[in-house]
Amino acid sequence: MYSTQFGLESLVVSFVDSPQRILSPNSDIKLLTTSSEKLAIFSELGLQNCLMLNFDENMAAITSYDFLKLLHDTYRVQKLVVGYDHHFGSDRLGTFDDYVQLGEKIGVEVIACQPFIAENLTVSSSKIRTFLLEGDIMKANELLGSPYTMQGVVVSGNQIGRQIGFPTANLQLDVSKLIPKGGVYAVDVMFDHVLFQGMLNIGTRPTLSGQKQTIEVHIIDFEKDIYGATLIIRFRKRLRDERKFESINELKAQLELDKSLINN
Repeated sequence: MYSTQFGLESLVVSFVDSPQRILSPNSDIKLLTTSSEKLAIFSELGLQNCLMLNFDENMAAITSYDFLKLLHDTYRVQKLVVGYDHHFGSDRLGTFDDYVQLGEKIGVEVIACQPFIAENLTVSSSKIRTFLLEGDIMKANELLGSPYTMQGVVVSGNQIGRQIGFPTANLQLDVSKLIPKGGVYAVDVMFDHVLFQGMLNIGTRPTLSGQKQTIEVHIIDFEKDIYGATLIIRFRKRLRDERKFESINELKAQLELDKSLINN
């Protein structure tokens, strides 16, 4: 870890919500990672400290000088690593060198993190969002460096899946979470620290005359009652678009085919 090279503790500075959602209230931007998901990732990485700031109108008005001063005086930050194209502060300084010089005055060494390149693309949240909304999970995962993940609470459904041999857990997600393009996906499902394979459908269930979007997952070789439990979903690949079938038997036959394709 970078901080250990200098005998320092690590501290991640992040926000509870996306600043863009505050600065542009009419924006419909969704989060790749919710606050709870961020904290879980930071814990897995072994980071020692995390500062989750509430980005509001007062925070938006803080200048770059005052923000660096806050980090230095209150949280004893000595070195600050930021993205190569990152800007902070209401004054949004023109160049990275401006931040470096400002940090020198305060006593904080500002360091630029080099861009990450994957599949000849510079990794960015906007590119990842685009791939997810297009249903290109493989490319999104390549840029993320790990499977796209979301977590949801299991809520009651209409039990149709159980009647045709494919019981599903209906998921309720954080409303701010980005949901990939509708369709059927091969996923891994984490429940109670155990990993299972699954098929996840995002859509309106047209064969059943559904109107509202639902997110439901069939967990393979799993029969427990898990209403109220939290599941962690890791997307592996997209199998197909959602479509309307002429009968329940035709739908069941397609689900059997989808299941056979999970490991192909």
